[in-house]
Amino acid sequence: MEEDTDFQYRFWDRNEFLSFGPLICPFPQHDYDIEHEAGEILLPPSPNWFLSNAVDSRSEDGLLVTASFKSIVVYKVTQEKALPKVIKLIPLGNEKVLLVKLHPNALETKYGHTLAVVSDTYTVTLFNMHSGEVISQHKEHEKPVNGIAWGNVGGEEVIVTVGSGGRMVVWQARDSVTRVHSFPYMNELSSVEVNPKDPSQALVAVLKTVLLVSLKDGKILTQLKGHEYEIYCVKWYLGNGSPLEPDLSGNNSRAEALCDSRTKEKVSSEDSPDRGSKSKNWRENTVSSSETGPFFASSDYGRNILLWDVSAKRYIVKANVPHSTSGFKKQSKDKVHGKQHISLGWYDGNLYSSTIRGELLSWSLWPGGAKFKSLHHLHNRAIYNLVLVGDIAVTSGQDRFLQGFHLKKSSHMFQIPTLGASATTLSFCPQDVNRLAIGSLDNNIRLLNFGSPIPLQTQTIFHNINGKVLSFSWHPVHEGRLLFGTATGQVGWTDVASGRVTTFAYHHQKSVYKVEWGLPVCPEKTGSSEDWYAYSFGDREIVMRSSSDPMADPVCLQKLVAESEVNALPKDVTEFSFSPDYKYLALGSQDGQVRVYRRADLSLVVTLAVVRKTIQHLLWHPPMQSHYSDVLAVASSEKEIYIFDMEKYLQDDKIGSIVTQATRDLQGHESRVVWLAWSPHEDGILASASYDHTVQLWDTKTGEPKVNYGGHLNRVFRVEFSPSDPDLMYSFADENSVHVWRPSEQTAKTPAERSAILKDVRNKKPKDKDTETAEETQSKAVELSLSTEKKNGGSSVTGGTKSTSISAAASKKGHFKSFFPKFHTVCSKKKSFHHLLLLNLLYQTKTAGPGNGHLEEQVEDVEDLEEELEEEKNSEEEVKEGSLPGIRSLCEKYSCLLEKDTEMPEPDDIEYALSLYGNPNQIDGLLAAEIDAHEKKENTTQAGLIHCWQGSLADHIRQAAKQRKLSEFLVASAPQVSMKLWQFACESYAEQLINEGDIITGASYLINILKVEEAINILLKHHYYREALAIAKSRLGCNEEVMNKVVTAWAASAIYEGSFDVAALLQLSIGQVESAARAMARKSDAGSLFVAAQLYAGAEKDDLAKAMGLLALKEASLKHEHGKIESFLQHLPGFDWYKAVSCCHNVYLQILQQVSSEMEKGERYLIGDTTENREGNTNANGGEKEAESAAVSVPLVLRPPLERIREDWSNIGIIQEQYGDLYETVTLNFSMQQTPTNVKQLWYLVTVATCKMLTSPNKEAWEQHLKTALGYALSWGKVDQLFHLTHALLPRGTSDLTTLGNYYLEAEEAVSLLCYIYNYSEISLLHSFLESDEASSVLKIQNSSIDQPKDGSEKEANNVPITDDVSESLENRNVDTLETQLETLSLTKDTDGLRKTLEINAKNRFYVPPQSCKELTVRVHHYLDHLEKNYKTLHDLDRFSTNMSCDSEKFLGEIILKLKEIGKVEVGDIEALSQRLSEVARDNSSK
Repeated sequence: MEEDTDFQYRFWDRNEFLSFGPLICPFPQHDYDIEHEAGEILLPPSPNWFLSNAVDSRSEDGLLVTASFKSIVVYKVTQEKALPKVIKLIPLGNEKVLLVKLHPNALETKYGHTLAVVSDTYTVTLFNMHSGEVISQHKEHEKPVNGIAWGNVGGEEVIVTVGSGGRMVVWQARDSVTRVHSFPYMNELSSVEVNPKDPSQALVAVLKTVLLVSLKDGKILTQLKGHEYEIYCVKWYLGNGSPLEPDLSGNNSRAEALCDSRTKEKVSSEDSPDRGSKSKNWRENTVSSSETGPFFASSDYGRNILLWDVSAKRYIVKANVPHSTSGFKKQSKDKVHGKQHISLGWYDGNLYSSTIRGELLSWSLWPGGAKFKSLHHLHNRAIYNLVLVGDIAVTSGQDRFLQGFHLKKSSHMFQIPTLGASATTLSFCPQDVNRLAIGSLDNNIRLLNFGSPIPLQTQTIFHNINGKVLSFSWHPVHEGRLLFGTATGQVGWTDVASGRVTTFAYHHQKSVYKVEWGLPVCPEKTGSSEDWYAYSFGDREIVMRSSSDPMADPVCLQKLVAESEVNALPKDVTEFSFSPDYKYLALGSQDGQVRVYRRADLSLVVTLAVVRKTIQHLLWHPPMQSHYSDVLAVASSEKEIYIFDMEKYLQDDKIGSIVTQATRDLQGHESRVVWLAWSPHEDGILASASYDHTVQLWDTKTGEPKVNYGGHLNRVFRVEFSPSDPDLMYSFADENSVHVWRPSEQTAKTPAERSAILKDVRNKKPKDKDTETAEETQSKAVELSLSTEKKNGGSSVTGGTKSTSISAAASKKGHFKSFFPKFHTVCSKKKSFHHLLLLNLLYQTKTAGPGNGHLEEQVEDVEDLEEELEEEKNSEEEVKEGSLPGIRSLCEKYSCLLEKDTEMPEPDDIEYALSLYGNPNQIDGLLAAEIDAHEKKENTTQAGLIHCWQGSLADHIRQAAKQRKLSEFLVASAPQVSMKLWQFACESYAEQLINEGDIITGASYLINILKVEEAINILLKHHYYREALAIAKSRLGCNEEVMNKVVTAWAASAIYEGSFDVAALLQLSIGQVESAARAMARKSDAGSLFVAAQLYAGAEKDDLAKAMGLLALKEASLKHEHGKIESFLQHLPGFDWYKAVSCCHNVYLQILQQVSSEMEKGERYLIGDTTENREGNTNANGGEKEAESAAVSVPLVLRPPLERIREDWSNIGIIQEQYGDLYETVTLNFSMQQTPTNVKQLWYLVTVATCKMLTSPNKEAWEQHLKTALGYALSWGKVDQLFHLTHALLPRGTSDLTTLGNYYLEAEEAVSLLCYIYNYSEISLLHSFLESDEASSVLKIQNSSIDQPKDGSEKEANNVPITDDVSESLENRNVDTLETQLETLSLTKDTDGLRKTLEINAKNRFYVPPQSCKELTVRVHHYLDHLEKNYKTLHDLDRFSTNMSCDSEKFLGEIILKLKEIGKVEVGDIEALSQRLSEVARDNSSK
């Protein structure tokens, strides 16, 4: 072992390889790109089946390489009993890896670190095994490649590949030179093996023949025939001498070889009689041969093994491999069923082979006979590859295991379970923490035992499992009972100890996405008597099953509660989860709402109306000894994770509560989150798996991200904590492997940081526009066409009409023309038009009353029909004349919904659009208008079809006859022979048209023969929803069932396509007000949320209406749409308190807008001009003292922002006495702790914190909310926003704290923190300025043009850095007179150079930097004084921010060095500043 270790170091310590450049670092310590500070691969991808070169090894350095689906896996195998470690995984993207081959000599300087690979695209690639990079590749093969080997031609290393088409390619990779050898009449070259003693020659298997070929010229040296079946594997004998028994090695003749063929074919087993006596007959007649070898063995698909002597050009031993050495009756000749793969390998002069039953055999050979010995039966299915790594034989089989067996010790060394497909779920057994269950797409369950003596011993359960295993759940009480669900709808459980599988009766038709054990739901209703039941979710249904009677019909939970009841279970369920105590059941739905029911009676306890996208996972916090319980984590198709503290809602035992705010939201993922896992070791630690390819750990108590794992290269599906090790985690992604890793070893904290680390690894190669396929180009053209048509008012699938041609003839003439051109023109407005349309329809629904619904059945007297129709017509005209003013007033009332540059829609347009969604008697006017539009454009076909829908076809036929515009359709519609024949013809022609794709015309023929419902069903089936609705209302206006069916189908399609406003209109049209509100609530813009609130109010869902109203106000505030906020508040009752938030937000936005304006004007920060304000204050005080300011860039502000907020509150009627109620209301509605993700959200959160601070009832609350506001700015991590906030709170500088309010004297800690951050922001900006290229030139110019005396005495100017007055004031260190000190400097001299520089520097900057070294020196002294004063609060900064260091000392030190570098300040002054900084640092460290 010592020699082997020394060899590894000699090889891997080399710094470079001659041909392919330097290595990054030695191999054993290489930072493989599968890791990226990641963990190990617990379950790697499986090697490929049916290929003899899918696995390769190299004993010199213990490497094992496998071709595993779309990746290459490199293992490090030791000679000890230990699990080989995956040290490298090289993904090939969309290409499948077929064959791999290591260079046989690890010491070869040019190729020892390379790996040759063949993919299913017929590409041969040479990889750098250390970095995973492609060195070179070729595509000389035009058909599949079947074999690969390393050879040598003329001293150059070459890669030899053979394949279909009779082609052998010899490739010299260093110079990328290939030579192609073709073999006529030999189409299938199945394998290649290079002679290790003469690497310029290779064996090539051609069906049943073996060729010895020269690699240089492709000449066939020898043809060896003897196999009766196609050859699978060929292996050269690597030992010295002969592989035959020593006492028989000299007898090598053709007679010996033929002796076996003349007699009965025999395979002698271990218990056979002594072979010596039987061999005497042919032994006496042998003819000695002086030449022996080289030797090789070959196997075929008939389970035959032949040992060949190349020099004798014949085989000398033939043996047949039995099916199995035990448990099967031995036969002299076994029938061959399909291809039977036998792998071969040589070790220590002996031949080893596999069997089709998974055994490893050792062979003893002699001329004419062979004897085997079984070494192990570790595989339960066929073995496809056998390789040697030192003394260990490694086999890979169809059971997807890699088994290691020590041949000298006859000991089982390791077992590696692998994955043939992506994992789907994993779960630890709660009673046995060493047992892990893994489900996968290859229809089995893997049970890993971490406590077994053989590393990672695995049990595979696949009998009676039908389909891909998608979900698991361990029984809480019965140890080893595992519940599972599959993609075929099967639900069952398995007993781990016996492996027996018990299945339930089939109920689900599609995939079962989740299973869980739980106590019985509604035991009184269901009559449940057992303690535990199995629950499964699929087909949008949750069912309960009894394990004692698995074949009984399951109980559907949705059917336990009537749909009309308030606590009815939703139909669009996507997830469910029982609470840890099984008292409550949480259901997630497609619209994002989470409903929590009481298990005992399914009473709806609370509704979580926060998420707006599909719920992916619900997870309750596990029961622990601490108080952190009743916490529910929610993952959805959104990027955020929401945490809800349910304690107050569940313990109060309230029914029907609605929660509109999460306790905390976790932001940081860059794509949807699909799985969550709570830590069983520490409270509040949550792991999340996301489609952004990472796993994130969170501290939910603070909302801060802890670590991020990015070892996966695809979207991550699952993550779980180890139940025994708090620093160990398991995860898998869409990449056929399971990873195990430690959070303590990760350095990235967020997905964004991880993306930066992996930027070079995840190369996204954009597709060249010139290489787009015709299909992609056509697809893009279709999408563009549909998008354009939709904008122009054309029909689309989203809108309910499929864009196809009317008939084959029509398609030749042009594109399909919409049946509703006028309707599309009217509705082709911006989304605000649909908002107004919804509100008008809601108003009509309310005013119609319960007895006047448009679906009410109408009974008409036939005798008075004409009279009633006349009266109805007159009443319609009166209603029309009276409805327009109401529509106009309603539109004006909600004009706030109009987008910018959008005109008010005409009432006629609103009324016209409502005619499709309103009463059935309004549809005639719409169809008449559409007919007129078509006739004006001479679209006679469309006009005729609409006449058919409307029932006015007779008049249309007569008119067409007069105008001589009859068409085939119109003529065929007239009955000529008989009504029966006409009906049959219409039905047949309709069926024909439908098959041809002309759905509309076919449906119209069905309508002609009064099969209206069949026509509607066909239209619905082909997604012609708008047409189906028009026909239903025209022909079946009183049939409520059909109407609901059409509208429901259209609404479902609209929701699927994302047209939530259309879906809401449809649902509202059939009276489903709450469903319409839910559809609109899924949109994120403020207008849609406002409409959703109005709809909820119309459905008498006041809590949800308030929740949506608050969301609308928040969205409007985040987008700075304050005009909408004012209008919303007029129509949303109970939100007067939000005016306070809006006023506060306005003040902050005005300040920021003023900053931007002053930057453009070249003025200074905040309100007013510095000089103007200063003069004003001087005059007001009689010129006795000047205005004080703690910083140069901040002028004296006349009205501080906090005072302005209070004044604005007073103007809108919010007085001091109302602050207590306002504080409680704001705190209740803004209790969720958030982290800002953009600047707008940052200032909105600061606004809320400021409102709480201004209305705080005590000092503790005031201090807490001030710290919260500062924490938001610190967590944002940008110093400019930190500067704006601190200077807005302290507009007169840190010397005047009265602007903060009454508690600033008592809240010393928070105020000191504010002052420190105030100065830190200035120091940071000053430091950034000095780091810029502009700083040196500005400071040098100012010193040369201002500091230099007019008499030209350069010496005096350089020796006088600071005036006497300034020096004296600096010695006094009066912090409050900095503005006065600066005025003593020579900054006011009006020189051309100074004025020009000041104008340049003042532009586009909110922070005015120093204009001379003297001013810079004064500032440094000022900041040093404040640093010493406020340093005691620095210990709070780490708690607030992980994005800012706030190290003022470091910045000041670098600023002093910059002063020294400029050289315009005396050395003594520089030393004084440095000494002062050291004293401050020393004093602060002692504090």
